[in-house]
Amino acid sequence: MQQPQSVALLFPELKELLKDKNYTLLKQVLRECNPLDFADLWPRFDEEERLQVFKLLPAKAALKLFEILDVEDQRKLLSMLSEDNASENVAPLLENMHSPDLAKIFNKMSPRLVKKMTGLIKRQEHLAHIDLIMQYSQNTIGNKMHPEFVKLGPKVTAKQALLRLQAILRPGQKEHLYSLFVTNEEGKVIGALSFQDLVAAPPDEVLSELMSSVEGIKLGPEMDQEEAAKFFTKYGLNSAPVVDEMGRLLGILTLKDVLSVMREEATEDIAKMAGTRAKDLREESAFKIVFFRMPWLLVTLCGGFLISLIIHHFEPVLAKVVALASFSPLIAGMGGNVGSQSATIMVRSLALGHLESKIDQVRAILREFRVGVMLGVIYGLALSLFAYTVYGHQYGVEFGLIVAIGMGTSMTVAATMGAIEPIVFHRLGIDPATATGPLITTITDIISNFTYFALATLLLLRH
Repeated sequence: MQQPQSVALLFPELKELLKDKNYTLLKQVLRECNPLDFADLWPRFDEEERLQVFKLLPAKAALKLFEILDVEDQRKLLSMLSEDNASENVAPLLENMHSPDLAKIFNKMSPRLVKKMTGLIKRQEHLAHIDLIMQYSQNTIGNKMHPEFVKLGPKVTAKQALLRLQAILRPGQKEHLYSLFVTNEEGKVIGALSFQDLVAAPPDEVLSELMSSVEGIKLGPEMDQEEAAKFFTKYGLNSAPVVDEMGRLLGILTLKDVLSVMREEATEDIAKMAGTRAKDLREESAFKIVFFRMPWLLVTLCGGFLISLIIHHFEPVLAKVVALASFSPLIAGMGGNVGSQSATIMVRSLALGHLESKIDQVRAILREFRVGVMLGVIYGLALSLFAYTVYGHQYGVEFGLIVAIGMGTSMTVAATMGAIEPIVFHRLGIDPATATGPLITTITDIISNFTYFALATLLLLRH
């Protein structure tokens, strides 16, 4: 059997065929390629090339590629296909994609384009599911759930249930076999069972005897997606029913959906730690990126002004002991690193729900304070020995002592602030990931520089 060729190896050839508009040969080459490889190389094609490649791919390959593209790329591609009047390429995509995936794409499309897209969907049930999902905001599990599920009653036998699954499920819906829920006549979910349980059960055994309780795992559609991710992690769930206020089954949230949410949240947190936003990672406009990053860099700039004023205030001591300036960047830098470490740990703990109570939060802050003190003592002593070795003959033991206290103060303050700020932001309803990076570094620099130069003034200028 011939193996699909790597698109990376054929990329120059594909570009040449696109340039020459040799679509007949290009279509033959594309049939030998693995469509999944196109996702990595997608940014290297311009918009017109993407449109032509997608239209020439076989239907199944095009669907595979479309499903793994980023949402923004999916929206752009659908828009281009619509403008190109390529409904024969769009309709199969819309018909075969899961409702939550389509809802995510439609969320930020213009109403005109959404109307045009939904007009190509023939299955009314599919349209109803999309409408249901789009009723909920993007950060809720109602916007992530799968409304497609098989209705199984408590009096149905295992054999009947298997026959019903075989008759109803379409290709691409195999993931729902791991998320089977039993409902009563009113549509209220009353139990759950796995596909493995169903296959292994005696043919005549009814589902009411096979199912397990779902009382502890029912989720409301308005629940925040991050809270749902914590819930799945805590209880080790593979799936959970999403129900309305009456307990009626609206849809199913799967582990795959939760992992996607966790990946999105992790990307967002990493971006915020750098003082930017997740969309910066793929944003092409330099002006937009500058606009996104400016606020936190402004915090750093204002902090820098304050640090400059502090240093200016202590110019007399710097003029007499120039060596003090050589240690200031090192002390501030070490403090910033420790602060970022503490903040990262706290943000992660908050995200996983490990710091829900005030007692846990206080314990975490005290732990990071102790860590800062111990690190400050260790590195302060090491730096003081170095300072005394280099400058001891000029300024004596007191110079090494100042450097040690400066380092100790910097690392202790940084570790403590790195622990406190995420918790404060969390209580204020602000994403705690925002607390890391520029803010902690700036505060640490201000406090450590002030302490360092104030001590130098007291101990060195009194003689």
